[in-house]
Order: sequence, then C-alpha cells, then structure tokens
Amino acid sequence: MKAKILVVEDDALLRTLLLEVLSLEGHQIESAGSAEEAIKKIEKEKFDVLLTDVNLPGKSGLELLPICLQHNPNTYLLVMTGYASIDTAVQAMKLGASDFLCKPIALNELIGVIQIAVEKIGQPVIPVTTHAISNSPIIAKSTVMLNLLEQVKIIAPYKINVLITGETGTGKELIARAIHQTSPREKKEFVALNCAAIPEQLLEDELFGHVKGAYTGAQNERKGRFEQADGGTLFLDEIGDMNLSLQAKLLRVLQESEFEKLGSSKTVKVDVRVVAATSADLEKKISDGGFRADLYHRLNVVHLRVPALRERPDDILSLSQGLLERFCLSVGLPPKTIADETHTALISYTYPGNVRQLQNAMERAAIFSGVEPQVRLEHLPEEIKNQANMFQIPAPSNFVPSTIPDEGIDFSDVVSQVERQLLLQTLDKTGGNKMRAAKLLNMKRTTLVEKIKRLQIETSDDEEEETVSAA
Repeated sequence: MKAKILVVEDDALLRTLLLEVLSLEGHQIESAGSAEEAIKKIEKEKFDVLLTDVNLPGKSGLELLPICLQHNPNTYLLVMTGYASIDTAVQAMKLGASDFLCKPIALNELIGVIQIAVEKIGQPVIPVTTHAISNSPIIAKSTVMLNLLEQVKIIAPYKINVLITGETGTGKELIARAIHQTSPREKKEFVALNCAAIPEQLLEDELFGHVKGAYTGAQNERKGRFEQADGGTLFLDEIGDMNLSLQAKLLRVLQESEFEKLGSSKTVKVDVRVVAATSADLEKKISDGGFRADLYHRLNVVHLRVPALRERPDDILSLSQGLLERFCLSVGLPPKTIADETHTALISYTYPGNVRQLQNAMERAAIFSGVEPQVRLEHLPEEIKNQANMFQIPAPSNFVPSTIPDEGIDFSDVVSQVERQLLLQTLDKTGGNKMRAAKLLNMKRTTLVEKIKRLQIETSDDEEEETVSAA
C-alpha cells in the first residue's frame, strides 16, 4: 500500500531530500515549509501520514499535531527534531504522535518508519484502558497502573534502554514484554534471561555464546542471548545479581553494540534493545561497590517502577477474576466467579508476594472449590482469611436508643460504640489502610490512629500508606 504524505520542514534542502526519498518508494508526497502552510493543505485534503519537524517558523510542529487530527483523526503523525529529549517525545506522544525521529535522520530508518505507518493506516487506535496493551495478560484499571502503561506506550517506539524496578512478583517481565509488543521490534524475538538463576560461571556463555572448542565439552558453536535477540528485545531480569567482571562486558555491548563469543576474537555486531529489571536497590549496591555506576546510568535511560499490589487495591478484584478465569480454562475446570463474601478478604490482604501470590491464591481456590461455580472465603489460603478476620464488623445493633430510658444511658459508652462501628466499617472499606480511612472520615490521620488506640481496635502491624506512582 502506498500513502499520501505531507512533509513539513523549513529546511529547503532537507525537505527536497525527503520528498525524493519517499517519492522513490512510490508514495504521493506534498510539502510545506511552515505549519501555517501545512494547515492550508490539511484544510483542503486528507493525508495518510504527516511528517513534521518540531522547530518551525511561526507555529511549531507540536502545535500542528492537534490541528491535523481535528481535520482527520486517522492521520498517522510522525515528528522529527534535531533537539531530541524524552520530554519532547512525551509531549509529542500526548498530542497524538505515533513515532519520533531524531536528526540527522538515517534514510533507511525513515523508510522503515514510513512502512510501519503505512501498515497501520486504517487500523483502530487502542486507547489505554483495562486492556491497554494488545495481546498482553496485564489487567489494570487503577490510576497508578494506567499511568505506567501510558509511559510504556510513549517509550516503546524508541531504541532506548529501560530499567524496571519493583518488588518480587509485581510483574516486571510483563511490563518488559508490553514494551516489546508495542514497539517496531514486535515481530522479532523477545528473549528473557534471569541473571540470578544462572550460575556465575555460565552466565557469560548464556549472554554471548561460544564457538566450537571454546572449552572442554564445547562440541558445537552456540548462540548467546544477545545474538538470539538481534533485531528484538533482550530482557535481563535481576540485573543486580550480575558480577562486576561481566558487568564491564555488558557495558561494552550497550555502548558499542558488539561482542566476542567465548573462544573467539571475531566481533559480532547486534541490534538489540535491552530492558533490565531488578528488585534490588541498585544505588545502594553502587555505594557498596557491588554494581558499576556507569552501567547503571547506561541502563537507566528510562526508569519504570512497577507498584506493589497493595498500592493498587482497585485492581485486586479484577485481577483475581482474570487470574481465576485463566487458570480454570488452562486446567479444564468450569468457569467460576468470586463470591461477594470473598471480596473483602481479597482486598484486605497486603500481599507481600504481590501479583504472584494472588495468582497462587486463586489457583488454590479454584482447585479447592471443585465443581462449585463460586470461590468462597473458605477456599482461600489461611493467611488471607486470617487477615480478613481482623476487620470483621460486629453484627448491627442499635447503639442509640429510640427513647431515653428512665434510668438514663452512659453517654460516653454509646458514643464510643458508634465511633468504633464507624471506624471498623471504614477500615474494612480501605483494607486497613489508615491514610485512606482518615480521608474518608475527613479527619487527620493522627486523629484516626489515636481513636483506634483508645477504642482498642486491632489492626495490622504492617502500616500501609497511599503511595504515589514514581514510575
């Protein structure tokens, strides 16, 4: 398929070059030297692709983007600039751009990007929702996770290294796969390697491979993970466990895009995007001498933090149902739902093992519920049931009498009972999160804590606070 393309560039020589290159590819090309000139063309006819510079005389290329979409929402927007920065890229993506090219532009890169644009013309745009990443098992509707997925969407088109951090079991590999799936590399390999799972003496061979005879037992040549991922994405999980000597070799690959196999002096060139992940504090490892600062900065071009499950309570029920459905389908159990009585228990638990622990809990519940159509409280693991019992609300009772008896009432006792009931209901609603409970009751958190102590309400020792996403 050939496209109708509008090129907006104020440099006459570059504009002419772009016209010639794209015309040779068979596309129908028109050009403009400014945003104002481009707007006049956009008002008269529709274009499949808009390729615009950012810095233009008068209106900027970024200002042109929403104007173009107003006239034709299906136009594929491409932005180019000689002053590239992550902030500019983020702004361009928010305004509707699908890709971002840095000057000087490599012509083969331009042709490839235009080809991707042509393939996607007419395809519906997928908004960031509960299923923001196509073909991804990520389930999310909480603000913190939707923001993370929006960041994934923004950075995915660019060959920049990404460092993903987060607690064990939060789904760092799923985020890495989402980056790959929404990038131009999606048709190439996604290769994953857990650095902590490979013995130190074998990790170099896993990464770079070896030639025949490199060591005793090396009877055949072997491709390493870098070579397997050529043109695609290499995911290095638990990068913090890599030894210092191997870190130096990894740094060279990131800088030069080349390496030597074990037992060989021949240089192998590769085109690999590296996404690394860790649950460790790399900055502390750097200060302790266990991780190279230069490698850290090379990996940490973009930092994404995956929130713990306790920081995204809005996702727990939808995640639980999704994990339950997948497991039942995989093992041949009939479809199941989660009983209402179980909701409070699932939301109340703090999940130190994060999504992985929730997945194990739902698989256990599916098995123990057998042929029953619902997962009930009794089917959940003991640790989840035990924490849920901490927030059980007493049976309703009339703390305030309809009339005052002749013998009178204990005013302080009645008020304390009403306070206790309100606090228990609110803590149950927030899963024991005191900060959120205080907000619901329109009081200071310190006041809430004082009342909990005074009324001797038992709560979790694991203090939970609302966390703002820093990804």
